[in-house]
Amino acid sequence: MTYCRQGLFSSLIAVLFLLASCHPAEKESLERSGESVGIEDALGRNIALQNHPIRVVTIAPGASEIVVAAGGLSKLVGVSNVDSDPSETSQLPRFSVLPMDFEAIVALSPDLVFASSQVNDPQHVKVFEALNINVFFLDGSNWDAVFKSIAVAGSLLGSEEEAAQAQAKLEEAKELLVSKTSGLQYKPKSIFLISDATSYSFGPRSYVQELFDWAGARSATSTLSTPAPVLSDEWVLIEDPEIIFGTFGDGFEISDLLKHHPTWNNLTAIKSGKVFSIPQDLILRPGPRNVEAAYLMARKAHPELFIDDVLIQ
Repeated sequence: MTYCRQGLFSSLIAVLFLLASCHPAEKESLERSGESVGIEDALGRNIALQNHPIRVVTIAPGASEIVVAAGGLSKLVGVSNVDSDPSETSQLPRFSVLPMDFEAIVALSPDLVFASSQVNDPQHVKVFEALNINVFFLDGSNWDAVFKSIAVAGSLLGSEEEAAQAQAKLEEAKELLVSKTSGLQYKPKSIFLISDATSYSFGPRSYVQELFDWAGARSATSTLSTPAPVLSDEWVLIEDPEIIFGTFGDGFEISDLLKHHPTWNNLTAIKSGKVFSIPQDLILRPGPRNVEAAYLMARKAHPELFIDDVLIQ
């Protein structure tokens, strides 16, 4: 994650102050909801809004999915240029987030910006504060945090009922999956690779470790000392995973993995053909669709459990 130098950052704030004055916010009248209620965001900041926002912008795809799940689709007026779900957001104005296009965000006159604690730079808070724009960081550090973030977003948006319904649906789906896999006598040792070239992975306390558990797989990286390990070829050879999951993209073949890691040809996962690609949007974005990612992992690891099922929607 790139951070601005002190002088450059101060200059940016000054410029954005001028920018805000050049783009006066012509906001609709907000329905007053009585006294403001403070809600703590993922950075520990207490955010108190006098009223429910009616113009909302998200600056991370996972934040967008949480806001939509919480019933905020009708209030979204802009999303990042890397958003892809749900499809209803495809017609919304888009802006760059790397680097962050503050000018485009100001032009949208948002009442509230939702960010992700796992993706967005906390230093951007200073810029939004300088622009007099409320920003709320949603927590995506683990599944409980994602689940809670749906309720928190619903409270901020005034759509508590929709958020509760989304939570209930997700909990039901998760529990159904766990009921299928919890009785397994054996859970295969597995690893997850974010790339087929450099072996980026997930360490302990990551939300992805929970997906392994739900899917009935045993993560070989759950006890490592770093939260974002880069696995050496030697380490993988010693661990000899029975399944390799990864975000390898469309058209992936096991031979693609062996081009980068030729010594892996005798791994159990390679010899048995149990190397599976999971769509990156489902698993690399902490959000509601992580449940779907866990289902896909479980179907690959234990297809016998899903003979009479249809894919979760």
